[in-house]
Amino acid sequence: MSTLAASNRFTAVAGAFFYLQITSLYNNLRRRLLRLRQPKYLLGALAGAAYMYAFVFRHLLRSDTAQASALQAMPSALLSDLPALAALVLLLIVWLDWLFAGEGVELGFSETEIAFLFPAPLTRTALIQYSLLRSQLAIFFSSFLLGLLLRRGAAFGGHPLQYATGLWLLLSMGRLHLLAAAFTRERLAQRGLGIWPRRALVLLVGVVLAAVCLWPVHAELALPPMDTWKDAAVLHAWFVHIVTSTPLVWLLLPLQWAVAPLFAADTASFLHALLPALGLLGLHYWWAVRVQVSFEEATIAHARRQALRQSARREGRLRERAPSKPRSAPFVLAANGVPALAFLWKGLLALGPMYRLRSWLLACVLAFIGVQWVAAQPWAKPALLAIGAGFLMLGGWGLLFGPMFMQRSVQRLLGYLDILKSTPLGGRQIALGELATPVALMSFLLWLLLWITALCFVMAGGRGVFTPMVITMTAVGVALLVPPLSALMLCLPFAGTLYFPAWIAPAKGGGRGVEVMGQRMIFMAVYWLTLLLALLPATLLAGVMFLLVNWLLGLLLATLLAAVAACAVLLLELHAVLGVLGRRIDDFDVSQELR
Repeated sequence: MSTLAASNRFTAVAGAFFYLQITSLYNNLRRRLLRLRQPKYLLGALAGAAYMYAFVFRHLLRSDTAQASALQAMPSALLSDLPALAALVLLLIVWLDWLFAGEGVELGFSETEIAFLFPAPLTRTALIQYSLLRSQLAIFFSSFLLGLLLRRGAAFGGHPLQYATGLWLLLSMGRLHLLAAAFTRERLAQRGLGIWPRRALVLLVGVVLAAVCLWPVHAELALPPMDTWKDAAVLHAWFVHIVTSTPLVWLLLPLQWAVAPLFAADTASFLHALLPALGLLGLHYWWAVRVQVSFEEATIAHARRQALRQSARREGRLRERAPSKPRSAPFVLAANGVPALAFLWKGLLALGPMYRLRSWLLACVLAFIGVQWVAAQPWAKPALLAIGAGFLMLGGWGLLFGPMFMQRSVQRLLGYLDILKSTPLGGRQIALGELATPVALMSFLLWLLLWITALCFVMAGGRGVFTPMVITMTAVGVALLVPPLSALMLCLPFAGTLYFPAWIAPAKGGGRGVEVMGQRMIFMAVYWLTLLLALLPATLLAGVMFLLVNWLLGLLLATLLAAVAACAVLLLELHAVLGVLGRRIDDFDVSQELR
């Protein structure tokens, strides 16, 4: 009788799950199709569909030979070591999860699902089954997308369906293990094992297991000489000798069972590896159901935090707003002065105490100390060049894409523009004030990256014509260009918000889908085109100035004066753009534009 009741409960859970998912899918699809009547979504859908065809679906029409060639070029000896290597990585992940996991168990239900399911006559086992079924949607889609659509499994010699099935088994097993481990930790906490004693115990167990497993081969742990790495057989023999030593081989055995279907080379080996993997999956399910504990309160709290995070992201913030506390002023604000300083004061005050000049100066000092320490090492020059190149690329990436991450702060202007227009401020003053905080943040961040880059290259001694003095002068010139260039680039999303508010304003229901992705692609294309046109006059004048001054006075003055000329052009362009934005703000009517 109990078996029949359990079967009926599972049927009820499965029925509710499929009803909710099918209904939600239908409503979501219907809403997306209906909003294609708006031009902004129709054009976005066309652009997104073209992108998906070019970079995803076109793979269906191509042979998988090119994808398999990369791994087939790897020596077969090293290719056979991938399962053991994957097992080692899984072992490390499992240990780190037990070491750093916090307290409480949550199943990831949304507030809507909690309101629908928790009052229903469902047991905790039924709720766990529902949560696992829901997680299967993402796991199944990602696994079979990689395996069948992108044909990733062919690189290992097997059929893509085998790879998709193996990946599905592994991800499902991982989901069950995380849930069962969280239940087990909560049970241990209820019996008096707190979080820090548990972490100390896990750390001790990990150290003991590492010592026991690696002691038999401690003499062979050192890598082979680097000049022998060209021979794959040497690395293969060294790796196999370690992972096949006792007792490490027994510790890795269950994990190798878990990954074996993923790396199966043919149908026979896949079928041979499938049964142990399914057994592990069933064992993890039994473990999760057997050790279940109360999870309702933690799940409700998690759903509330997720709702706050989503609300924060819609408002352009990275996290939910913390309870307000008294904050010190970022700087002394005079009663009379430039209105943009008041906007900057307000913006820095809202960001919190970390966004202060002292924090930036402290970061600069710490960077100087770190670079000096690296410069004192015997391997200083290649390390300094690598660090400098890395921070240079990071600064370039931040300069080009930083406005994309800060456009939400500009888009929020639509919510209170009427209030600003009721103050005795002109449109130009409002535009400059709204840009002040994001421009200051971008400028100081890029200056920090530039400081680290220049320090690294100067301490490395330079090379050829790029002497330390030339590097310093170039850094000063680039530092002059950062504020006006950042302001100009932030004007682009600002102008898009003012001239196309219905396109830019986020729609209710979220920003997902092919049409939203297409909108962002269109905006990015317009962004790059406008940026290139804006930089063209400054680049031409700076180039002419550099050639002329370099011929007359030398490289150092040429570099600095070229930067000054480019900065002057960018400031003139910024002045003109602020005038255009100011006139648009003066004529802007929120009630009419967002209809």
